[in-house]
Amino acid sequence: MSNETITIRPARPEDAAAAVPLIYSSGPAAWDYVFNEGKISAQDFLIKSFQGTKNTFSYKNHYLAEKKGEVVGSIVIFRSENFFFQNAATAGNIFRIYKLRAPKVAVRGLSMEGMIQPPKSGRLYLGHIAVPEKERRQGIAEKLMKFAVSTYPVYDKISLDVSQENPNAQGLYKKLGFEIVEARNFAGPKGLVPNHYYMEANRSSF
Repeated sequence: MSNETITIRPARPEDAAAAVPLIYSSGPAAWDYVFNEGKISAQDFLIKSFQGTKNTFSYKNHYLAEKKGEVVGSIVIFRSENFFFQNAATAGNIFRIYKLRAPKVAVRGLSMEGMIQPPKSGRLYLGHIAVPEKERRQGIAEKLMKFAVSTYPVYDKISLDVSQENPNAQGLYKKLGFEIVEARNFAGPKGLVPNHYYMEANRSSF
């Protein structure tokens, strides 16, 4: 266990180089399935989106954990009341970045939404929870999640999605009081992206 201080702060546009690989690591198969198209990689798309202001993947929705000035964790926070508008901006980004290839990306994105659905009303939704391998088991992800919940005290229910093939993350979430509400299956080509669990927790468990 490291005693070094972990600080959490809002992400900034200039964090893209450090933050995007972490965000990508939160679900590489899903990111690649939707956003790898032609010469544009998922990480190319994420960098452009992260540096924007209104879309779902914007730095404005992300918080980062830092240790000794180095980014060691990421989390995104979504709320149902502004998600629709951010999602529309993300769709706009897809058409701007991929141009003629955009419809293919958009269709794959929609097929993913059957499994990883928009936030339910009245829930605080957490995602892109990622810590570099060498920094794991130090409580960083837990700190990020507790920070997110304390930052938005009006929500009694907290929700997230997790890969069915990620038992370590599932174990952490269960420890924090999350329970599996629903198993959701990937609608695309079999075996390409892991199926997910949708989980919820009560604020009181934090």
